[in-house]
Amino acid sequence: MLLFILASFSIKRQQEKILRGIMKPNANSAYGMKYGFGSIRSSNDIRQIPLSEYEEYSPFIEQLRNGGSSCLTVEPIHLLQPTSGSVSATKLIPYTQSLKKQFAAAIDPWIGFTYLHYPRIFGGRHYWSISPSTHHHMAGLQKIPVGFAEDAEYLGVVQRQMAKTLFAVPAEISRVSDPEAFQYLTLLFLIGEKHLRLISVWHPSFLAILVDAMAGQFPDFIRDIGSGVINQELKLASPLRQIFESQLQPDPVRAAELACLDCGAPGFPMKVWPELHLISCWTEGLSDLWVSKLRRWFPLAFIQGKGLVATEGIVSIPIDSSRKACAVGSHFYEFVDSQSGGIKRVWELENGHEYSVVLTTGGGLYRYRLHDLVQVTGHYHQVPCFEFIAKDNLVSDLVGEKLNSRHVEESIRRVEEICHVCFEFALLAPGNSKDYPRYDLYVQPDSNGFVDFPAVAVRMEEELKRNYHYHHARQLGQLQPLKVFHISGQADVLYRRHMIARGMKPGDIKIYGLSLDSSWASIFNGEYVT
Repeated sequence: MLLFILASFSIKRQQEKILRGIMKPNANSAYGMKYGFGSIRSSNDIRQIPLSEYEEYSPFIEQLRNGGSSCLTVEPIHLLQPTSGSVSATKLIPYTQSLKKQFAAAIDPWIGFTYLHYPRIFGGRHYWSISPSTHHHMAGLQKIPVGFAEDAEYLGVVQRQMAKTLFAVPAEISRVSDPEAFQYLTLLFLIGEKHLRLISVWHPSFLAILVDAMAGQFPDFIRDIGSGVINQELKLASPLRQIFESQLQPDPVRAAELACLDCGAPGFPMKVWPELHLISCWTEGLSDLWVSKLRRWFPLAFIQGKGLVATEGIVSIPIDSSRKACAVGSHFYEFVDSQSGGIKRVWELENGHEYSVVLTTGGGLYRYRLHDLVQVTGHYHQVPCFEFIAKDNLVSDLVGEKLNSRHVEESIRRVEEICHVCFEFALLAPGNSKDYPRYDLYVQPDSNGFVDFPAVAVRMEEELKRNYHYHHARQLGQLQPLKVFHISGQADVLYRRHMIARGMKPGDIKIYGLSLDSSWASIFNGEYVT
């Protein structure tokens, strides 16, 4: 944390140092020779490298998969980490020791600031979300490993040692591939821990799903906690079962405490974890639908908004309860001004302006467009603080209408406000009719009161027509009227399950208001109501 604070007073010097530390060692890589890294002495010279998309790296990634070296970095590539999003198919992101150190340079101050502002988490147990094991279809076909064995590999040596003593859920949970077994075991160890004080997950829907599932199997959890024996019906390989049972000590006292709780009573989740002090999760975009749930369940706990983190790199970290500062000690950052299109360096950003993030990292991505749009909300010393706005490349274009995720999410909020309705889940996506293109609005309202779905459809159409091209396409009949699909339940569970089936890691999943997938009517439970 101290290094980050010192760097915050001289961010230009820090950023120039990081850039030199990336360019000089990689001058003799294939990519470095192509773009003349050897002649780059400062950030004024880096513009000889063009802005890049993932496709620029595909040939080099293929070489790495087939045993090539010095393609993107002179330093060895330890593994290729799969990632995918709402826009692209699976990408393989190269990881080097330098990139892991850059992540650690952001995670260290993040943890430090968290303990500084929330000292009550000292002395308690923590839960940091760990993704279950997933099968990568390309695994075994190349000379270089694909995927971290566990999420803790993002952490440095010190953090990993802390994790062993502080984490309420064993790290071996990452080896459980069956989703039901993964959820059961995660809840089992969490419920067994009375002194849980910190929960850290990426998207709040992940925690909301766990809490929703807790009551239905609560008697089973009580039985297992009391006996120290895991439910025999759980699909779990014998070696893993032995590992988990060795860490699940019989605790009849805790089981008796839990048996006194009423699962249907108000405040039940808070009674399970009476010492819970902090929930760290993504709070931007449409995540407020789930954050509001967490606030109702855990009224005494603080909620810390996470910074902007991607598989490719880390952009910002939380430094207090509301601000997320650029991780200036990690990568070299540039920003595309959303108004002028000009390129700015981190020390040149202005308050209130919006920018698209560009990363240069120690993992072999150079002037890489992350396509995350952020707004500068203030400064921590010289370091700009960001709020995530939208993905600037998440655009749906069936007939030239060019709907973007930011406009869609703003429209959903306007519909809620004007129609006096609250959606627990809302998603706009293309309909599945190729002959008559249209958009479908998938909604799961909360359980409070009547919803006028025809009014919701009309209002959403009016909001979308604020986009000239959408309005024009509707006038010409190129797009049919929007339809509303009423989801009868478990929208967040089914969404996550579908995204995981497409190859996403649970920790990578963020829920946006716009999807390009036209198959949601076959994924969700429910019916069209307009």
